[in-house]
Amino acid sequence: SLLGMIEISGKFLEPVYKNDTLYPELEIINLVSQKTTGIIEMKATILNQNEELVFEGIQKYLIKKSI
Repeated sequence: SLLGMIEISGKFLEPVYKNDTLYPELEIINLVSQKTTGIIEMKATILNQNEELVFEGIQKYLIKKSI
């Protein structure tokens, strides 16, 4: 179960225009196990139709562990 968002950061690396086609991707890059909770760290990227990286960021979520 998702308990909350701990951190979010990101940066647009290139301009994005009205008729662009965007391809978002989330990748789990780290899992931290704690006693009753855990932290999932994900890397967010967005490519445009020319396969140019236009956005890159990190998200961290606090989750409740299933017992």
